[in-house]
Amino acid sequence: MDDATLRLLVNRMIRAARLERLLYAEVAADITAMRQAIQVVVIVALVTAFATLVGDLLHSQLRMTAILGLIFSPILGIIGWLAWSGITWFVGTRLIEPGIQGVEFRQVARAAGFAEAPAILGIVAFIPVLGVVWQLALLVWVLAAGFVAIRESMHLTNRQAVTTLIAALVVGVIAYFILVIATIGALHALS
Repeated sequence: MDDATLRLLVNRMIRAARLERLLYAEVAADITAMRQAIQVVVIVALVTAFATLVGDLLHSQLRMTAILGLIFSPILGIIGWLAWSGITWFVGTRLIEPGIQGVEFRQVARAAGFAEAPAILGIVAFIPVLGVVWQLALLVWVLAAGFVAIRESMHLTNRQAVTTLIAALVVGVIAYFILVIATIGALHALS
């Protein structure tokens, strides 16, 4: 990655973290921003996994899940981002505002990828007590970025964006629990 490309990525991540609505509209419309959205998702996944690993090392309890997390976090981050983008796109364009024309999944995905940018500050999550409080603050921050990403990429009103965000969260949580229950059932059947 050359210096200009890196500067553009960092600049966009900072603007995304500042919740600049124009940034989210910009990346939603920029078909070349998909690679950068993926890079944001991967960076955030690696930072999160690294913070978990450091936390384990500081507490002298290195777990295999922390090591595996560092290895598999980029893949799982991308899968989670694509799933979240698909859910929000479907809820926003098919359920909340079915009359929306021309909003593509890729637009929502690019904006949603950049909405994860504030989570890079989760690098300090391993600090006792402060880490938990900081993670909660980051969750709120990422949800706020998600709201702006949804609103700008789908051209929704504030009310429609909030409704889309909440409905997508509910659908996402239900889908997650179904996946977990199915995985546990499959593992139990194998044993």
